[in-house]
Amino acid sequence: MEDNALPTFLAILTGVVLMVIMAVFIVTIVIVHRQRQIKNRHRIQLLKADYENTILNAEKEMREQTLLFVSQELHDNIGQLLSLAKLVLNNPDGSGLYEGKKLINQIIREVRSLSRSINKDYLNALKFEDFLTDELGKIEKSGFCKTAFEKTSDYFDRLEGDKKLVVIRMVQECLNNAMKHASPQLISIHLVEEGGIPTLLIRDDGVGFDTANASSGLGIKNLKSRIKAINGQVEVVSASNEGTQIKIQLEESIEANDDN
Repeated sequence: MEDNALPTFLAILTGVVLMVIMAVFIVTIVIVHRQRQIKNRHRIQLLKADYENTILNAEKEMREQTLLFVSQELHDNIGQLLSLAKLVLNNPDGSGLYEGKKLINQIIREVRSLSRSINKDYLNALKFEDFLTDELGKIEKSGFCKTAFEKTSDYFDRLEGDKKLVVIRMVQECLNNAMKHASPQLISIHLVEEGGIPTLLIRDDGVGFDTANASSGLGIKNLKSRIKAINGQVEVVSASNEGTQIKIQLEESIEANDDN
């Protein structure tokens, strides 16, 4: 009887031990899975917060850029036109009345144009191509340098919402940097596709810079931070006295977008 009890006891003990091991294994799997879920949820929250922060910063900088533009337009353009209109209309013999009316009509058109440019709904409705040609037109109108525009892809005209806002802000930042630091004779923008990928190229023939330089690296880092929020890529190619090319690509193939 005792001889039969020992094997039975060992079998039961073995079964219990296996059940305990299995239970520990299952609990461990559940805990590890739960920890991974928490980490993934935290990572998603961080990505969401980073995206929202990028959009907020872009909107803030757009407002600052808009206020600066309005200030410059009021001082350099509309203010000058008003002063000229006052001088013409103050002509004692009244010969400047016709010219004064023309100037006043021009001022009204300039004010309306300025009003549209700072209207967010207008910006949302504005075609991306029109935005680019307008920005380049401002540069050329100022006499700073020549500009050029080339378009072989319509993809960017379909941009909307936050993605459009971020790309617009990146273009403004690149153009401002070229004007501040590059001393170019020509700034050009190209809307193309490379291997089915929508691509925006901003080029200047200015002094260029060392991309490994700390201060230059910060500007590149800012661009990369912005484009990351909308799942894109940016590449900056530059060297001293060889100009600069900035390539902005959105990670969405034109063929896939057309299928949608």
